[in-house]
Order: sequence, then structure tokens, then C-alpha cells
Amino acid sequence: MVIGTLCTRSPQPHSKPADNLPLVSVVLPCLNEEQTIGTCIKKIQDTFRRIGIYGEIIVCDNGSVDKSAEIAKSLSAHLVYQPRRGYGNAYLKGFRHAKGLYLVMADADDTYDLNQIPDFLDKLINENYDFVTGTRYLNGYQDKSMPTLHRYIGNPLLTAILNRLFGTNYTDVYCGFRAFTRRAYDRIEPISPGMEFNLELAINAGRAKLKIAEIPTKLHPRKGESKLRTFSDGWRSLKMMLLYCPNTVFLWPGLTLLVLGILTHLIVLLRLVHHQGRTLSTPTAVFATIFSVVGFQILSIGLHAKTYSWSRRFDRLNHTLIKFYRHTRLEVGLLLGLVMVLIGIILLSVTVVTWLQSKFSLLSHPDRVALAATFIIIGFNVIFTSLFISAMSMKRPK
Repeated sequence: MVIGTLCTRSPQPHSKPADNLPLVSVVLPCLNEEQTIGTCIKKIQDTFRRIGIYGEIIVCDNGSVDKSAEIAKSLSAHLVYQPRRGYGNAYLKGFRHAKGLYLVMADADDTYDLNQIPDFLDKLINENYDFVTGTRYLNGYQDKSMPTLHRYIGNPLLTAILNRLFGTNYTDVYCGFRAFTRRAYDRIEPISPGMEFNLELAINAGRAKLKIAEIPTKLHPRKGESKLRTFSDGWRSLKMMLLYCPNTVFLWPGLTLLVLGILTHLIVLLRLVHHQGRTLSTPTAVFATIFSVVGFQILSIGLHAKTYSWSRRFDRLNHTLIKFYRHTRLEVGLLLGLVMVLIGIILLSVTVVTWLQSKFSLLSHPDRVALAATFIIIGFNVIFTSLFISAMSMKRPK
């Protein structure tokens, strides 16, 4: 490893820079880790001395009832408290207190080799990467210290899904040993309170177009009780991935169903399909209504998710959305929805009057009832979707 840059910034072992701020902050979340927290802190301190940098260690206690906090204090770590339980909550609080230019995250259970911290810093400082993550799978390596279900199914499956949905190339999205620049962390802007925090970091690093690197790392046997809950944490992770990719999950499926529904309505109304002298009628029109309504509802949910992404995350330069919201105000949505409802009511009223005048005989165009229902249902959806999006009070680009 080339450490010239590190030594230039801090020429004497453990010396402080002129601004009295640490070069690196290592954040350790802690919940009842008295068996290992001391070992982790000492390894990090030895690493700082070995490579000659001024760094800080932040231990975020997440409600420990053992001696973890006392041990951290006795070893001069910066101890902060997070009463709200959760892996992500602990990290969010710890990083808020971090002052370093570079940030490192690792578990306090001594499962990761903290002597590798210089390798992570080398990638950030000398190779100009923004986000560096450990991996237990690089070059086909699989860490046997991982539970079998996680090693062969859970982690590879979630990693493959994430890569497919977000166009990334990770080999291990759940490794808890990572490092990044402060600017990168501010761009990632994580908010997840639980174990899905790790997944959010990986997703947002990719969406923010950060320069990402992976470093092989081994997982040592854990001492103490694991905080990971296989199925509940796995489902929360999958759910977050689905919500973070509205185009794939909502917009394209919704748009496909909506277009299919509209085309089916046109085929029925215009009598474009014939079979043995008969044309498609009511049953097909009902399917057209189902496709149209379900498609529009999925599309509207996708629009909500996309709006959230645009206003708070990494889609702020989405010119299509900017143009859409520039020309689409609440009043426009309300007017459009009202017009659709009125069209549906008129079509339905004409059909009912015709039916009454014929003394309840068979209608010549029963498919118009399905079309009227489509207009009314989607019209009301447009009205309430417009109200909801308006209430979100979006941050608009200047």
C-alpha cells in the first residue's frame, strides 16, 4: 500500500493536524458487545499509530445493558448514545458526531479484520475512490464464518437483485466493513433505521454515481449473540429495493397495463376483431377496464415514488419530471380528473336512459358501460392523486 499521502497529512505518529480535526473517523455501533468492543478499539488505535495518522473512534451505544459503554470510555473512545434501537439508527447517530474527512464503518463484534483499515484509506486517498466496501465473495471466495443460509442463498440473491435493479456490480452488498469520504456520505444521505442501512448505502452510492471499489475481507467467527434476523431483515431489504426503483417496479408495469387497457377498449368499441360474424363485447370490455384501472393505479404509485426520489434523493436533474411538474399543477390535475368523471357519467347516463327507453332489452353497445366505469374510476384517481402529490410539498430545483 502507498501511504505517502497519509504520512504527508500527519507526519508524526498520532499527531494532530493544524485544524485539530481527525483525518479519519471509525464508527462502531454497539449493543452488548463487552466481549469484543475493547479488542476492536485497541486494534483501531494500533492501526492509527502504525500508519501515523490522527483518527477518532466513535462508539455508538444502542442500549447496552452490559459493560460495553464502560469499556469504550476506559479506552478513550468517543462514546455517544442512541436510545432508538436499530443498526441504522446507531450508525446515523455515530456519523452525525464524526469529524473526520474520511469515514469508516465496522461492527463491534470483532468479526472484521480492522487491520485492513489502511487498505480502505489507500483506495480513498491515493486512488480517489468515493466509496469502498469489503466483500466476502470476490474472486469466488465465500466466507465459511457466514451462516450457510446467508452464504449460499440470502446474500447472493439480494446482491443479484440489487445489481439487476440498479445497474451496479457488487459481489457482497451486506458486508458491514466500509469506508467513504464525507462528501460521499452526504451524497448518499441514508435514512434507514435497521439492518437495511447497509443495503441503502450500496444502492445510493450507485445512484449517486460514486466511484466504487471492493476489497476482499474475511469474516471471523462471532462472539456473542447475533443481532441479524434472517427472514424479517431479508424482507425489509427486498422491500426497500423495490421502493427505490420506481421505474422498474411501478412505472413500466403500470404504463404497460394502462396502454393495454386503452387498446383493448378501442378494439372493442371499433369492432376491430371478428370471429364467426361476432365481435368482442362485454367480457372483453371488462378486462379492458381492469387493465386500465389497475395500470393507472400502479402508475400513480410509481409517480409518488418517483416524486419522492426527485425531491429528496438523486433524481433532482430529471428533466422529464421537472417539465412535468412545471406544467402540471394541482388545478390541472383536478380539472383533468373532473372532466374524466363527467365523461364517464355522461356515457353511463346515456346508456342507462337508452336501456330504460328500450324497456330493459339487451343493449346494442354494452361495452360502453365498461368504458364509462373506466373514465369514472380513473378520473377520481387523478383527482386524489393530484391532491396527494400537492400535499407532499416537494422541494423543487432552482
